Amino acid sequence: MNRPKPTTLRRPSAAKPSGHPPPGDFIALGSKGQTSEPKAPAALLKPSPSGLPSDRKREPPSSLPSSSGLSSLAKRPKLSSTPPVSALGRLADVAAVDKRAISPSIKEPSVVPIEVPPAVLLDEIEAAEAEGNDDRIEGVLCGAVKQLKMNRAKPDITLYLSLMFLAKIKPNVFATEGVIEALCSLLRRDASINFKAKGNNLVSVLACNLLMAAYEEDENWPEIFVKVYIEDSLGERIWVDSSHCKNFVDNIQTAFTTKMPPKSMLLQADTGRSGGDLSAGNSPHPSTPDEDEGQTELLIAEEKLSPEDEGQVMPRYEELAEGVEDYVLDVLKDQLNRRQPMDNVSRNLLRLLTATCGYKEVRLMAIQRLEMWLQNPKLTRPAQDLLMSLCMNCNTHGSDDMEVVSNLIKIRLKPKVLLNHYMLCVRELLNAHRDNLGTMVKLLIFNELSNSRNPNNMQVLHTVLQHSPEQAPKFLAMVFQDLLTNKDDYLRASRALLREIIKQTKHEINFQSFCLGLMQERKEPSYVDMEFKERFVIQVTDLLTVSMMLGITAQVKEAGIAWDKGEKKNLEVLRAFQNQIAAIQRDAVWWLHTVVPTISKVGPKDYVHCLHKVLFTEQPETYYKWDNWPPESDRNFFLRLCSEVPLLEDTLMRILVIGLSRDLPLGPADAMELADHLVKRAAGVQSDDLDVLKVERIQLIDAVLNLCTYHHPENIQLPAGYQPPNLAISTLYWKAWLLLLVVAAFNPQKIGLAAWDGYPTLKMLMEMVMTNNYSYPPCTVADEETKTEMISRELQISQREKQEILAFESHLAAASTKQTITESNSLLLSQLTSLDPQGPPRRPPPHIQEQVKTLNQSLRLGHLLCRSRSPDFLLNIIQRQASSQSMPWLADLVQSSEGSLDVLPVQCLCEFLLHDAADDSSPAEDEEEGESKEQRAKKRQRQQKQRQLLLRLQDLLLGSKADEQTTREVLDYFLRRLSSSQVASRVLAMKGLSLVLSESGLRDGEDRDQLMEDDSRDFELLPGYQWLLQDLPKLPLFDSVRAMTASALQQAIHMETDPQTISAYLIYLSQHAPVEDQAQHNDLALDVARLIVERSTIMSTLFSKHSCRPESDAVLSALVSVFSSYVRRMRKTKEGEDLYSWSESQDQVFLRWTSGETATMHILVVHAMVILLTLGPPKGESDFYALLDIWFPDKKPLPTAFLVDTSEEALLLPDWLKLRMIRSEVSRLVDAALQDLEPQQLLLFVQSFGIPVSSMSKLLQYLDQAVSHDPQTLEQNIMDKNYMAHLVEVQHERGATGGHTFHALLSASLTPQKDSAEVSRAKVTLETVHPSVKMRAANQVPVIGPEDDLAAIFLQMFPLKVDPRWPAPPSRPLSLALQQALAQELARVRKGHIQAAGIAVCLLQALAGLLNSAHAGALVMAMHRNHTVSCPLLRQLHLYQRLVSQDMTFSSLFFKSVVQMLTWLDNPTVEAGPMQTLLKSLAAQYSHKHRITDVRTGFLHLAETLAYRRDSEVAVRGVIASLRAGERCNAEPELVGKVLQDLMEVRSPFLEELLSLLMTVGMATGATSSTAGPVAMVISLLLQETEEQLVKKEVDSKAPEFSRTGPSSGLLVDWLEKLDPEVTSVCPDLQQKLLFVLNKFNGSHGTLVPSYRPYLLALLTHQSSWSTLHQCISAVLNKPRDQRLNPTSALDFLWACGHIPRIWQGRDQKTPQKRSEKFVLRLKPEELISLVDLILSESELNCRDSPHGKMSLDRASCSLIQSRLPLLQSCCHGDMESVKKVAEYLVNCAKKWGDSVMSRRCQNLLLQIYLHFPEVIQHVTLPEATLSSEGAADGSACKLDVLVHRLITLLADTGDSKSAESRSSDANLACRKLAVSHPILLLRHLPMVAALLHGRIHLNIQEFRQQNHLTFFSDVLAILELLQPLVFHSDHQRALQDCLLSIMKVLQVGKKADSYKVGMRFSVCST
Repeated sequence: MNRPKPTTLRRPSAAKPSGHPPPGDFIALGSKGQTSEPKAPAALLKPSPSGLPSDRKREPPSSLPSSSGLSSLAKRPKLSSTPPVSALGRLADVAAVDKRAISPSIKEPSVVPIEVPPAVLLDEIEAAEAEGNDDRIEGVLCGAVKQLKMNRAKPDITLYLSLMFLAKIKPNVFATEGVIEALCSLLRRDASINFKAKGNNLVSVLACNLLMAAYEEDENWPEIFVKVYIEDSLGERIWVDSSHCKNFVDNIQTAFTTKMPPKSMLLQADTGRSGGDLSAGNSPHPSTPDEDEGQTELLIAEEKLSPEDEGQVMPRYEELAEGVEDYVLDVLKDQLNRRQPMDNVSRNLLRLLTATCGYKEVRLMAIQRLEMWLQNPKLTRPAQDLLMSLCMNCNTHGSDDMEVVSNLIKIRLKPKVLLNHYMLCVRELLNAHRDNLGTMVKLLIFNELSNSRNPNNMQVLHTVLQHSPEQAPKFLAMVFQDLLTNKDDYLRASRALLREIIKQTKHEINFQSFCLGLMQERKEPSYVDMEFKERFVIQVTDLLTVSMMLGITAQVKEAGIAWDKGEKKNLEVLRAFQNQIAAIQRDAVWWLHTVVPTISKVGPKDYVHCLHKVLFTEQPETYYKWDNWPPESDRNFFLRLCSEVPLLEDTLMRILVIGLSRDLPLGPADAMELADHLVKRAAGVQSDDLDVLKVERIQLIDAVLNLCTYHHPENIQLPAGYQPPNLAISTLYWKAWLLLLVVAAFNPQKIGLAAWDGYPTLKMLMEMVMTNNYSYPPCTVADEETKTEMISRELQISQREKQEILAFESHLAAASTKQTITESNSLLLSQLTSLDPQGPPRRPPPHIQEQVKTLNQSLRLGHLLCRSRSPDFLLNIIQRQASSQSMPWLADLVQSSEGSLDVLPVQCLCEFLLHDAADDSSPAEDEEEGESKEQRAKKRQRQQKQRQLLLRLQDLLLGSKADEQTTREVLDYFLRRLSSSQVASRVLAMKGLSLVLSESGLRDGEDRDQLMEDDSRDFELLPGYQWLLQDLPKLPLFDSVRAMTASALQQAIHMETDPQTISAYLIYLSQHAPVEDQAQHNDLALDVARLIVERSTIMSTLFSKHSCRPESDAVLSALVSVFSSYVRRMRKTKEGEDLYSWSESQDQVFLRWTSGETATMHILVVHAMVILLTLGPPKGESDFYALLDIWFPDKKPLPTAFLVDTSEEALLLPDWLKLRMIRSEVSRLVDAALQDLEPQQLLLFVQSFGIPVSSMSKLLQYLDQAVSHDPQTLEQNIMDKNYMAHLVEVQHERGATGGHTFHALLSASLTPQKDSAEVSRAKVTLETVHPSVKMRAANQVPVIGPEDDLAAIFLQMFPLKVDPRWPAPPSRPLSLALQQALAQELARVRKGHIQAAGIAVCLLQALAGLLNSAHAGALVMAMHRNHTVSCPLLRQLHLYQRLVSQDMTFSSLFFKSVVQMLTWLDNPTVEAGPMQTLLKSLAAQYSHKHRITDVRTGFLHLAETLAYRRDSEVAVRGVIASLRAGERCNAEPELVGKVLQDLMEVRSPFLEELLSLLMTVGMATGATSSTAGPVAMVISLLLQETEEQLVKKEVDSKAPEFSRTGPSSGLLVDWLEKLDPEVTSVCPDLQQKLLFVLNKFNGSHGTLVPSYRPYLLALLTHQSSWSTLHQCISAVLNKPRDQRLNPTSALDFLWACGHIPRIWQGRDQKTPQKRSEKFVLRLKPEELISLVDLILSESELNCRDSPHGKMSLDRASCSLIQSRLPLLQSCCHGDMESVKKVAEYLVNCAKKWGDSVMSRRCQNLLLQIYLHFPEVIQHVTLPEATLSSEGAADGSACKLDVLVHRLITLLADTGDSKSAESRSSDANLACRKLAVSHPILLLRHLPMVAALLHGRIHLNIQEFRQQNHLTFFSDVLAILELLQPLVFHSDHQRALQDCLLSIMKVLQVGKKADSYKVGMRFSVCST
């Protein structure tokens, strides 16, 4: 009954009519019975959903079609007219009919198969291919397929292996339509197999792989593949799910463009099973037992055929995409639209939907049913896979996908497993398309706010926020913005929603991104046309604050509470929260600054409220008034947590900018107050692990200072030309400094350094907080003069400030109230102050000082600044101060360093250690009884800090972490003080070094003792210098500081006065000084030589025979080793080596020995070595004799010396050195000194003191030879023969031999005298004496007479050795007796009774004999100690000498004795006493009057004394006494000058007196009657002293411009003025040299001007006559070129000549209004040229100090040239001919110098001349470089500036009158002419033109054109064009850019048409 309607179940085919039988079998294959069997079910069954029972629970969930036919389980049933009764049979029928209905277009094979045996298959194919018979090939293959189909259960192994082999070698044979159809038939289920049986999938797998091999290279696959895929997917999935067909299936699935989830995400496990799912269960396959073996073989073959890894997946259906999509959609719609229960849907259908989710229609169909499928337990897993695929392919964001997302959000899932999978799918949905995120968030929030909210919304939102932590909060914020734009007030709901979101998402939201999203500007129409914009801004601000407080998690809260308690727990969480709040506040301030003004013009009150609210400076109730959140218990804590946060740089800068902006309602005062509050609040949160106030931009300083600037009302017009002063509001001004102080303390590297270098007031405040001293001037100013200067300068500034403010307020009042302003009624005086932030530091008011102190105590600003090491402010202060001033605050600083000494600089620790050492060295007072425990505890704490400090320094030097830098810093700090000029500083430095190096240098005492034994020799000699000789060389890094230490000690030996210290230094230098480098060795030798030669007192103390110092031998050995190594090294150098620079060569000598060796060394080094040799050999081993052999070889000539600079032979051994050699006990030195002596030298040496007897004998022998050789010359050189004869006699008495011939020569010319020398010849016996003194009685004074042994009496009175065990013999009676005897003789002499051999004569002779004995020193010291006895005796002898002054013998002997005693007492080790004073007085008063025969001899003796560095007081007094006595000064001027020079060097106090006598008495009575001699002498002394000072300045690199002259310069200048009031009239050449000659030396500066030169020049100009001035001017301007003058002095003199007051005497005092300038100097052309040379030379010399050097012309040189231009102009006196001469000379000079700096200097001067005389261009052709050189646009004046200024002003006048238009036109013509002829003069005013253009560009184009501004702009363009190319020079770049910018703005103002017209007009005008 169902037969008439079989075709109604079929769908029409698009390809061809479906007239074929059902596709269950092949057509015309097999027997007829086989073909008829499958047709019966198709004809009999009528598929109907109603025919299926609804209560079947074991059936599949959906009636899906099957690809296989039906057959009976046991045998085939007969055809029946009724459908099967069983449910199973009905289901099979329905499946077969459904199969036909779904795939009607799958064609049956149309090729006639040709069956051949499998064994010959390959042969048949090859034969057919050879014949070219393609049809046979196709037929044979179809026959093979037929055989496979017939034997599905167990295919023939030979057959499928042959096919596989054929597919491998010839895959193309399968690519025919018939073969494809046949293979596709294999992919469908065979109806002959039982329904329950799965069917073997081996044949299907083989077919898939054969098709894949055939179509692998083809890009376009047939549609039939998709159809069989759909059929198998909806059916039993025999091959679709097979892993061996995966490559083929994947290529088919490219037709659906579906992004398949990876296997890890799929819950439906694919285990490689070959069948689909049927609810009836899986039955065992009806195959033979050996099937498994064949199956395994087949699979192995498959893998060899096409392994999975080799498959290629690519799009195969791009051309058939639409058809495939339509087909798939039709199939799926048909499946889904069937009337069947939803729970009957097959899992295979869900899998097919999963594979086709690439189609949006499929996604939309699936999402509508997905919730039901997910809740069905049978479909849960495939439904989950479908959900994943759907989410992954939702990638278009079209309307369909948005609907999908909307439906997806509405899905409600309860099981946790489903919910977790749902969250994974949400993540994939967000990854699918970027716009899905925003849509998802928006739909979630709206769903949450709807009545049908999904309970999973928050969990989904949590997932979204986790997935996109940066973007999701922004989209969430946009939703909140949308809520706030509603007409209704959603703020309360928004706050609640936000809190709920944060709570449900567990605070896992990026608050900063959320807040930034809230603040983003929206451009949608709903926002632009928003009605409640002000409310929107306020509510967004509230949400921002709520968001910030919501960031307080439980962990943050716990960490905050712990921090309040002082505990440090979870600090990372707290710091992250604080940084988050700071960042949100930064963004909020940005929003209020930039975005809010564009949204709406918020009222000032609301704007300020919003700003304060986001910064948490508003009232607390504003944060919780809406919904009482935070709760009351947490409010204060939450608000404090959100406020105590860092302040970011951008936040602070934007607040300042808002305050400076006039468009925003926050005023400057409020901005300053807010910024100050925020800075202090942030500074209070300071912590080591948090940057609370980090600022990098220096512009902050200017921004803060600009806030406090005072601006007067704009409606008040100030007088024209009045420039108001820069003023600041006082309260804001000082608040600004305090704010900057805090910022600088937290940012020392940028802000702190800029403040320290450029803002003195801020620097002063920084020093105050660092030193904790708040006084003014600050305590860091150590110099009292500087303090006084600062106080006076502050008073001056205050007065000037007061006057400026009063004047300014007067102008304001005159323009408004017309009130007279005085100091009493001034309103601004108390409110304003001067704004000069980079000027001198101002005194802070008292309340500001208190605020600074409070700030420092609360914020520890000083500690922060002191802790900074780069830059090191603390070190800067320490280095500027002496230790005494820096210690009070420095001690507190070290005490407050909280145990961390690492933060302090090494220098600070060293200074504090010295301070402690100074305290320890002072006598410690006993502790008072009432001292409190706190004070004792502080003392103990201080001592502990001192120990820590010492250990820290020792660790830096001796620890394991010691490095070179710290070692150098520590030692350098102490070593530099060793060369201090203060003794206390040197002692402290040595004590500090001793502490640091010696205390813990070695921890183990045994090791210390061992080392002391190893090196105990020097340590025993100098026990106080163990730190230097033992500990310092043992430093771990000693090699790195060796050179520095040696350099410091080399400087110290010139300043140290303690002999022991110098001895230690010398021993150290001899052992450890680095001498590897030649220069270092030179410096060492020279420094030690200077000590030996120049510091004679120290040397005599070290090596005196009387002092017997134990370390003398060690020091002498050290010195000998230094020089011996040096001279050996120098003798090894080659002759041509240049060991010294040219500047030092004047003191170098070139030495040549007879052995051929040569050396070059300093002359002082040579002298020092000779002096060392005179001391004799030291004890022990030394190089003494080696050194002696080098300089004084035995029986060989001495080395010869030559000057290095002139090559002349030099005097190697001067007289003073020869005298030292003669006094030596080394015979070889004495012999060398006596060779080739002149008679005069011999006489001088004989008269010297301290010569040993052996040396004196040799001297006398040489005198005898001189008498025999040339007696006349010798006799002429003897001044006092009597004295000389007596001297020879005395030497004979000492034991000297020889000299008899010389004595005979002297005696021959003397008158016979009484031989009074017999007594003196008597030998003095020093044995124990028994005097025969007559005693009157036991208690009476004994009587002494001339016959007594007075020498023995003397020894009794002054015993040489006093034994403490025995009492000294009584000397009082003897002294009284001797004084009584002398008194009696003096009484007789006064009466005229003179006794020839009285007691006085005998006593003096006895004393002289004792003084010539070996015990003279001991006797003199005894007399010095017992001065109460010796002084009266000497006074009596002196009185006797005065009474018998005619007795020359007595006087001479008396003087000799006095001098001998003075010589013994002239020793630094001997303390001064009354006897020494008496001897000096006696020698000064009388000795020279009796010894010196004339003044010349006195000068000679004085010169000798000064040459040997002896005490010259006696000799000077003698010369002064001679001159006062009226004796004629017969000394040569050279001798007098030399003596005066030596006195100046030693700074003798008698210099002024001697000079006064020479000028007044001596020269007047001398041979020279005129003043030329004295003047020449004074000038030569001045010049010589100046040169010496310049030489000394070479060492000083910081030499000032005026050199500090010597101490005698003032005296010499005064005498020069007195001798020659006209300065240059007596000795013009010398005096002009003194005034004008250029003093040059090889230092860092080019020249130095003596300080007296300006004074002398002033005297010259004011006191000289006109003729003298004329001569001087002529001499200055006509000097030869080779004699260089000091240009500054010469030019200053010439300028002064034109301004001498005497010139203008008698003229009118009132200058007439129209006066013509009077020219004083009229110079010739040659003189003008000289003047120009002087100007250029001055600029050249000034340029040497410039940091640019010789490479460029700096501004200082240009300004110097400009300053001299008025002088040149006045000398030209307006004469164009003179100007022409000068210009021509400069042009020639510029050409001659080429491109050098000198050429540019000439060009600059030429340019200045051109600016003053523009008409010079008509006479001289100026070079192009001159007109384009620098200097034209700077501040120099120009003759035509006024005219050009007037022309430009007229050009800019755009009045409406005709006269204005005419003037403007004339000015335009004149400016054009000027631009062509004198472009430079016009370019100078280009900035003015730019400024005039600026004031017009604000007008619109109509006003612009009406007011005639267009004409002015056009004229300017035309002029600029004429100024090419000079206008493009870099000097004019800014002004030109300004002009062009103004013109471009005009073009932008008008409309397009107008702009075009304006532009055309500009272009026309410019052309």
